[in-house]
Amino acid sequence: MSSPNPAASKWIPLEASPDVRFEWAAPLGLPQNLGFQDLYSLDPDFLQYTPKPVHAVLLLFPSRGKLAEERKAEEAAGELGWKGREDEEGDGQGQGGVWWIKQTTANACGSIGLLHSLLNLPPSTTTSISPDSPLSTFKLQSLPLSPLARAKLLDETPFFETAHQNSVAAGQSRVPEGVEERETDLHFIAFVKGGHADGSEHIVELDGGREGPLDRGKTTGETFLEDVAKVVQEKYIDRAEGDVNFNLITLGAVGEQ
Repeated sequence: MSSPNPAASKWIPLEASPDVRFEWAAPLGLPQNLGFQDLYSLDPDFLQYTPKPVHAVLLLFPSRGKLAEERKAEEAAGELGWKGREDEEGDGQGQGGVWWIKQTTANACGSIGLLHSLLNLPPSTTTSISPDSPLSTFKLQSLPLSPLARAKLLDETPFFETAHQNSVAAGQSRVPEGVEERETDLHFIAFVKGGHADGSEHIVELDGGREGPLDRGKTTGETFLEDVAKVVQEKYIDRAEGDVNFNLITLGAVGEQ
């Protein structure tokens, strides 16, 4: 999707596949017991067989027509803005706080979605990103900065573009040759868990193209995937007027239930 900065370079969009996400994340600090999986259905009977826990959900959707209009109206109303904890209020390790960055590079939404998913993992021995990894180093450097300043720091960080380009090469889709072929109105966002001061957990929608995180309602660690599925169905698929260009990928436990 287009970047807020018209002067920014236009990257080749990432393919919507778990293998491409793994290619991106593994060298940068993805915990060994976590992985990416396609989510083929939002049916509750299907969701119960998805390995748990799920820590984030990546959604690719068509940003056009009625759906795009509804998203703009929703943000303009300002009623869903995140009022929970932000990462700089905590210890920088995601203890209920939410880390968010502004997207300033065109077509980088796939990589931005991965950052939002990975840098909001819960702090534990099984889900923490390695402290000496590029992702962990970048997060610590970015914590005192505004979302836009984080984007500037990211532009100056070699791993980001390298990871994106390596993942593009790992995909199965034909790589667009010219800038015109890179035009797309498909867009990636991420859903993660965030904490409120009252101790409750909420679904937080993270989109670098918006003005900030959105609160999508209460959830729990046990019902997160099912709750996200309802949000995706009601706020995205039902508003898309029959458009079927959707893709969902989970970030969570591998081979557990």
